[in-house]
Amino acid sequence: MRGGNVQIETTLAGSYPKLPTQPGDANLRVVRNRRDQGKATDQDVAEAILATTRRILAMQERAGVDIPVDGAAAWDDAQTYVARSLGGFQIAGLIRYLDTNTYYRQPEIVGAVSWERPITVEDFRAAQSMSERPVKALLPGPFSLYRFSKDRHYKSPADALRAIGAALAREAQALEKAGARWIHFEEPWIGRVRAEEASLVRAALEPLLAERTARTVIHVPFATPGAVFDAIRDLKWSAIGLDLVESSAAWDILPRVPKERIVALGLIDARNTRLEDPAEVARAVARARSARPDLDFQLSTSASLEYLPADKAELKVSRLVEAARIASRNGG
Repeated sequence: MRGGNVQIETTLAGSYPKLPTQPGDANLRVVRNRRDQGKATDQDVAEAILATTRRILAMQERAGVDIPVDGAAAWDDAQTYVARSLGGFQIAGLIRYLDTNTYYRQPEIVGAVSWERPITVEDFRAAQSMSERPVKALLPGPFSLYRFSKDRHYKSPADALRAIGAALAREAQALEKAGARWIHFEEPWIGRVRAEEASLVRAALEPLLAERTARTVIHVPFATPGAVFDAIRDLKWSAIGLDLVESSAAWDILPRVPKERIVALGLIDARNTRLEDPAEVARAVARARSARPDLDFQLSTSASLEYLPADKAELKVSRLVEAARIASRNGG
């Protein structure tokens, strides 16, 4: 029977700080500012993105992360990098991201949403060429991409969500053809919706997940997906990512996870510089294993580490790996 592996795999969620921690490393923000001032070229920015990606992957390799991420070095934020290359979208002005003090450029839907060409595939290929381990590709989840956008075209949210889900499915297919073994879909809005919106969440995810050959993660940072989980539990996702730092209610999802699925336990706080005690985190992993010994588990950050100082983020990654080793040594 599958499930119940003693080894706890490690991975990260979302994006990673782009600033360097060592003198002499490429500083992507500085290069971009210089490009905007006419003092650097697009090629300079592209080279800085590659150098930043290489640094982020090397850090994870040193720490021992099993399924690393490329850190989304090329992305401006979690939505616009993908949305601006989908048909039917245009990018508007800055707007606040959820309840944070960060901002993103809001996508607007102004026509029928469609996939026109690979968007993240070359980034993935470059990152995978830098690592011996399976790099996890990153895409926005379709429900959250819709909720972060302003819909000026569709009369029915369900129609828009199905179209976005189908478009992102084409991008996922392109990533699979490029060799992606894991694809992470970031879905913060799934934790913020009411039960009566469950059918809309399903409308977005069903076309996305129907024909995936890569393993897929639906990651829900900041809140629990409890209100809508029953509507998506039978869809073909491989892993559900839970934020067990911000939402103690996310623990209540564990009994509802179907057999032969994976739970990514978000136990490393991505919004606080305080460093975790690895032994304490390992005890939380043991709690999860005790509740569902039939499942496989990963240990993850609760959300993207991008907004932490780079040195603190690196220490968090080390603590994450150490906690997973303790948990694995103790039988999970």
